[in-house]
Amino acid sequence: MVELIHMSSKGQIVIPEKTRKRLGIKPGSKLFLIEKDGTLILRKEEEINKILEANEDKETIGWIAIAEQSLREVWDNPKDEKIWKKYL
Repeated sequence: MVELIHMSSKGQIVIPEKTRKRLGIKPGSKLFLIEKDGTLILRKEEEINKILEANEDKETIGWIAIAEQSLREVWDNPKDEKIWKKYL
């Protein structure tokens, strides 16, 4: 499903009612906003918790998250991206 939504001057968006009902999103629901490659992804908190609970090595996930954050400047370097695209 694709829907056009608008952002308010305060940066707020409204998830359409049909979508909220279909996904079981209610007032007070917590959502994770994930930004990846210029795309915004919303995931329900329960979905993220299931992923974390399914993985027995939560410490590893934490270290990976810390490493990703610290290397973001290196990974998101436009100059390097241009060079890598020649080889990929």
